[in-house]
Order: sequence, then C-alpha cells, then structure tokens
Amino acid sequence: MTNRFIRDSADLQLVRRARAWIAVLHELGAGGPNDPLLRALTVKGGLRSYPADRERGKRMRPGSLNERLQHLAEQAGVPYIDSKKVISHSWRAGANTGMKARGVSLAERNLAGRWSPGSTTADTVHDRPHGVGEGDPLDKVPQYGGTARAAVAAARAEPPTE
Repeated sequence: MTNRFIRDSADLQLVRRARAWIAVLHELGAGGPNDPLLRALTVKGGLRSYPADRERGKRMRPGSLNERLQHLAEQAGVPYIDSKKVISHSWRAGANTGMKARGVSLAERNLAGRWSPGSTTADTVHDRPHGVGEGDPLDKVPQYGGTARAAVAAARAEPPTE
C-alpha cells in the first residue's frame, strides 16, 4: 500500500483538526511515537482503558470510530443526512462527492478511494451531493484545540449522568 499526499482543504481543515487531536493525546499521556493515533475515549473525554492482555492492545475497535462520528454528528445537530444515519463511510462519500464536483475523473477517484480500477462504486454508492455549500456542521462541535479547550474542560468536569 502506498501513501498519498492530499492537500488540506480550507472547508475541512483536516490538518488543524489532526494537530488538535494529537495535542489532546499528549495531554492525556498517550502521544508517544509508539502509541496508536486512533484511541477510544470515555464519555468524559479520557482515554478508555483496556486489559493489559487485550489482543488489539490500545487500538480502537473498528466500531469505535463509527460510534464517535455518530456522537459528533448528533452534537452538531445532523445525526441524519437525507434520512440516512451518519456513519464513518460518510467521510469517504464526502471526499468522493467533492472530487467529482470539481471534475476529478472516475479513474482518479477510484485510486484515491482505493476502489478497484474500472469500478463504478464511486458514482453509484459514494456520490452524495446533498448539503454542498452549507458549511461544516462539525464546526459546532469542540475540536479539542484553541478556544474549544474551555468547552472540553467544562464537559469533563460535569458529573456523570446515569
């Protein structure tokens, strides 16, 4: 598998968000060079702990990313888009839809999305042009960086609800 460089987009600001996440990992004591980048968090924003003998170690289970994305989508007020629940594949569809809108060929999108050459999946499944130009709903959700730190600290200080 080869890595591909994708320039940051002003509307997504993935580099800013990734740097903010890495800063949070450092604050939580999990920012070492051998620590996994994707970690599950508790409801209060701490690192989820796992048994020492866990086969996967400290890495997130596959469903954790989807659960976290759905939690963020609910906080942003958009748990559903076009009557479909937001899922982790929504990110993949969004990238493909943006590339298609800017005239990127199907062959190039297949390469970027890791679909088979000649596949039409990018056009038949992952082309979802809804909501284009309406801004980024995740701007409403604290990104653990900059001015959002106060909101995160306040959320962590709240007593758990049961």
